[in-house]
Amino acid sequence: MNTSLTRAPQHTASAFSVPVVETSAQRRLGPIDRLSLRLGLWLLVRAAARADAATRRAAHTAETAHLARLNALERQEREADWQRLALHIRPPL
Repeated sequence: MNTSLTRAPQHTASAFSVPVVETSAQRRLGPIDRLSLRLGLWLLVRAAARADAATRRAAHTAETAHLARLNALERQEREADWQRLALHIRPPL
């Protein structure tokens, strides 16, 4: 029987150890931690609201520009139609 494949003894210094991390359920948050979390949440909500407002303004501006282009095209067509009609009613001398 071959005994060379047996395991070598494990040393405690070479053993892999995982650091123990306390969760918030195990340790209550202090007032500074709660204050910083509230401040961080407030800043995130504020930034999201500002980004949303900027998006709405950009969409409104794009919509306004599109409507202005459509109105200008309609006006040009009406003016061209009016000039054509004026030429038929009263030809140039």
